[in-house]
Amino acid sequence: MPRWLAFLIIGMAALLWLSGFFVRWHGMGLFTGVATYLVCWWIVLFALLPIGVRGQFEDGEVAPGTEPGAPVAPNLKQKFWWATIAGAAIWIVLFVIVEASMMIFVGRPFAPGF
Repeated sequence: MPRWLAFLIIGMAALLWLSGFFVRWHGMGLFTGVATYLVCWWIVLFALLPIGVRGQFEDGEVAPGTEPGAPVAPNLKQKFWWATIAGAAIWIVLFVIVEASMMIFVGRPFAPGF
C-alpha cells in the first residue's frame, strides 16, 4: 500500500471522528459554540469601543496629519478583556438555553428531520 494512501485513510478517519464535534443533532457542538462565542465577543467589543473615548479635538492637541476626531487613548487592551469576559458570560447563558432545550426551533424548512 502506498504511503500516501495510508495517510489519506488515517486522515479521513480523523475527519470523520472530528465531525462529531462540528455536526450535532441536538445541542451546541464545538464549531457552533466557537462561532457563537466569536459573534458574542464581536458584538460586545463594538458596544464597548466608543465608551470613554476622547477625540484629539476635545483634548486640544491635534497631531499633524491626523484626523481631529481620532481617539487620544482608546484603551483597546482593556476593552478586549472586558469584551472577553462579557462575551463569555453571554455565551454561557446561550449555551445553557440551547443545551437545556429551552429554545426549540420548530418547522425549520432547512432541517426537516428535526
